[in-house]
Amino acid sequence: MYIFEAEINNKTVKLYSRFPLKNAATALLRTLNEVSTKTNIFSPTFALNYGWARYFLSKRSEKNKSYYIVQTADYRNDPVNLRLDDCSDALIVQNMQVDTNMKAKITKPEPTLFSDTILVLKEAINASDVYLNRSEPTENGDSGWYFGLLNDEREGKHEPDELVTVPTSELMKFRSEALRVMQMPVGTLAVFHENEMTALVDKDDKPLEFTTADDRKQSIAAKAAAKAANSGSENNSDN
Repeated sequence: MYIFEAEINNKTVKLYSRFPLKNAATALLRTLNEVSTKTNIFSPTFALNYGWARYFLSKRSEKNKSYYIVQTADYRNDPVNLRLDDCSDALIVQNMQVDTNMKAKITKPEPTLFSDTILVLKEAINASDVYLNRSEPTENGDSGWYFGLLNDEREGKHEPDELVTVPTSELMKFRSEALRVMQMPVGTLAVFHENEMTALVDKDDKPLEFTTADDRKQSIAAKAAAKAANSGSENNSDN
């Protein structure tokens, strides 16, 4: 487990993650520090909506020293009532969305919270080829997103019982990569094969750039190679 720390108002704040998500963790801790100048973030009732996720602070004690743990909702099980000390899922989604927005050159993202709803065609949940399309939200708490079947011959003709409205956190269970487009503007259409995005277009059907699975694999390999090279250089300098 990776531990990221910050001193906020003379109190130690720790954030746990299973992965070395330094940039995302640092951005969140920085935001907490900024918010602390306007409100009491150490109050038991404090909650912060940041990007797609929601965060809380929980006081702990160890060896007569007190500190605070950043918690997030349990998006895979019960995000309304359960909290986790492990912020990995929330930080990963944060990185995914930032990457997608930057690659597509989106200057004004339209946030979606984990509790905002998405309309889902039941038949598409386990399908290989699906799409997401964002329309204007119809009410508060509606993300405007629709999750449908690609090349659906009955598009627009489905009975109400063939559709279900669920919070976007449910995507974590059956199409987690879809969470990367949740901040894209109204009119955006994203196509997925299995759990990989294969196309992304704006409201004018203009193709948008996005990071592919191969891009991510190459990036990870390059970072691993650079780390190995640096480690080798340090070992040589010690000899």
